[in-house]
Amino acid sequence: MNKRDVLELRRRFKKDNCTISRMAGCYVDGFKNKVLTFNENFLNLPEEEFYKYMELAKKTLGGNIGNNLLELEFPQEEEEPGGRQQYYMGLKSGDLKNDDLLDRLYDLIIENYVHTGNFLILVFKDTYDVMSRTSDNIKLDESEEVYEYILVSVCPVDLSKPGLGYREDEHRIGARIRDWIVSAPEIGFLFPAFNERSADIHKVDYYIKDPKDSPPEFIEEVLGCGVRRTATELKKTFEAIVKRSCGENTERAQSIFTDITESINSRVEELK
Repeated sequence: MNKRDVLELRRRFKKDNCTISRMAGCYVDGFKNKVLTFNENFLNLPEEEFYKYMELAKKTLGGNIGNNLLELEFPQEEEEPGGRQQYYMGLKSGDLKNDDLLDRLYDLIIENYVHTGNFLILVFKDTYDVMSRTSDNIKLDESEEVYEYILVSVCPVDLSKPGLGYREDEHRIGARIRDWIVSAPEIGFLFPAFNERSADIHKVDYYIKDPKDSPPEFIEEVLGCGVRRTATELKKTFEAIVKRSCGENTERAQSIFTDITESINSRVEELK
């Protein structure tokens, strides 16, 4: 997946361009109990809810490629019957109407998503008619491919902050009623991967909001892929190696790390 692929998908999360047909979800409490499940026709949602959910979907494709967005490849065994790739193919082709497949996804995420508190699992199903483009990126009115995919977002659900507010029923200023609010997705994925404007069923695009701490158990157990570190994690590991090699001379370690980083950045700019 490159930046242009990401932007092409993100631009579609607008009222006029949106073709998401279905959305399923599961609300989980802090004890990992399923409180609520739902499955709805996305285009029939009330307008205010429609836009809020669409924004959550869009944010699951946010951030920087290589840091917040990683392309992961399924190992061979996961592409065989019973593997994760085969499972996600079935979930996608079933239009989110198979409750058993959805429950399996919810259980996988509940078991492997490390979070203290309530959270919401959302699954979107979309079909994108990818139009052909000329060499100078001008759209043609003919379909190149029908890209059918699922997008999964896992969003923390937190209590609103305490405070004062106007109590209309009592006509006074008092303690504000605290509500459970769905936050931006913390982790998620897109299957199949969108690569060079085409579906790649051998890969999945993985999203992590905080690239400093990507959970390996989610990648291995939910996605069935080998762990891949984000750019931030690689930088932290490299910095730790430099510091360890310099012993107690932290000033020298920092100087060496800065020199190497600047040299790499300079080389990247030259290649660009």
